[in-house]
Amino acid sequence: MRKRITDPVRELIRLVKTLRKKCPWDRKQTLSTMRSNVIEEAYEVVDAIERKDLSAIREEIGDLLFLGFFLVQLLEDRGIKLKEIVESTVNKYRSKHPHVYKSKKIGSAEEVIRFWHSSKKDVFEGIPYILPALTAARLIQERAAKLGFDWQDKRGPFKKLIEEIDELKNTTSRRGIEEEIGDILFSCVNLARHLKVEPEEALRKANKKFVDRFRKMQKEIVAEKKELNVLSIEEMDRVWNRIKNKKR
Repeated sequence: MRKRITDPVRELIRLVKTLRKKCPWDRKQTLSTMRSNVIEEAYEVVDAIERKDLSAIREEIGDLLFLGFFLVQLLEDRGIKLKEIVESTVNKYRSKHPHVYKSKKIGSAEEVIRFWHSSKKDVFEGIPYILPALTAARLIQERAAKLGFDWQDKRGPFKKLIEEIDELKNTTSRRGIEEEIGDILFSCVNLARHLKVEPEEALRKANKKFVDRFRKMQKEIVAEKKELNVLSIEEMDRVWNRIKNKKR
């Protein structure tokens, strides 16, 4: 007799319930203590996707599924049942797709996005505060742009970035400097968006590039029988630029 497709899901639910009852660590967890686990697992899924590693993607999505059902169990401990969560989610996504489940006509992916934003009371609803700041800034700008609040082309954000840098030059208070730095970063995200660049990914690559070059610089300085911490910035810069020029 063939197993029904729901059997693996039921097995996962049974696993979660068993661990919640019998494992000291699982018994100790709360919604608050699981916050970092949710973030870590989501990032691990994204990392696997970026590496295009199907085996890792499968494993990480499995971990994410386990975590989802574990969170459901924590809610069930508070009296909120899986059935309620599933029914609420199904109703929510059906209402977000009237072009699929009702007679509303929406012809393109762009129109779908516009419908989603127009149906919200607050255009910024659903952007979590805990998101990485660069990603949050991009989402905020995209939402505002959907309602027409945007530069016409890249010249606008270029000019705005220069203005913000000039304002920073003329700012002396600690609070003002922090505010202007924030404005500069926000403007950088806006410029990246207009140039079709994902700011989070661009900064991640810049971080990696810096670390790689710094390690090579350190290696070359050691090869010259010198110590990094006693060299002047000019001497370090000389090696840095040599390594940088090798890439060109």
